[in-house]
Amino acid sequence: MSAFGKFVVIMAVVMLAISLDKACAGDPDMLQDVCVADLSNSLTVNGYFCKKNFSEIDFSSMAIAKAGATNNTFGSVVTGANVMRVPGLNTLGVSMARIDYAPGGINPPHTHPRATEMIFVLEGELDVGFITTSNVLITKHIVKGEVFSFPRGLVHFQQNNGDVPAVVAGFNSQLPGTHSIATTLFASSPSVPDSVLTKTFQVGTKQIQKIKSRLAPKK
Repeated sequence: MSAFGKFVVIMAVVMLAISLDKACAGDPDMLQDVCVADLSNSLTVNGYFCKKNFSEIDFSSMAIAKAGATNNTFGSVVTGANVMRVPGLNTLGVSMARIDYAPGGINPPHTHPRATEMIFVLEGELDVGFITTSNVLITKHIVKGEVFSFPRGLVHFQQNNGDVPAVVAGFNSQLPGTHSIATTLFASSPSVPDSVLTKTFQVGTKQIQKIKSRLAPKK
């Protein structure tokens, strides 16, 4: 079996594993065989309305087939294969993502409010970790072929301290959502008041404004 074939088998097992316990799933149980998302409908009710007509195209995507551009502030890029790219995932409670890293790149501390995540190292090595609600850091150096899981809602990160790896992640939600801690606090619109951030981080206004300027969306 080819390397890509083995990868597909492993990810199939991963997706099955994170979907078995429906009592703890990120999304509600489905009530029919399929409910392909009607992305053209502006109305949503905790998900998308079902399309009347659908085909095999709604269950397929090449969204994560190619590496993404990593020439950005953090040196990483996340490409999702969620319900927005694969309408057939609507109500199925699963999705995937590809994460590409430049040397030294980081997927900075963030959370997924609606999903547990499991990553598989397709190439390279990563330093990964998550922080419990008791402020305990769980961290590990993972290598090619290894998997690592991040519990739903907990702050976690991945950093590439070697060559450029590509990682594919699995989620038990059709749309897991992402809260990047730094950009959420320092690049929101409208912005979080400086007084809140200076008190929270115990630094001066100049430091807060400097961070905001560095994380501000590129115009």
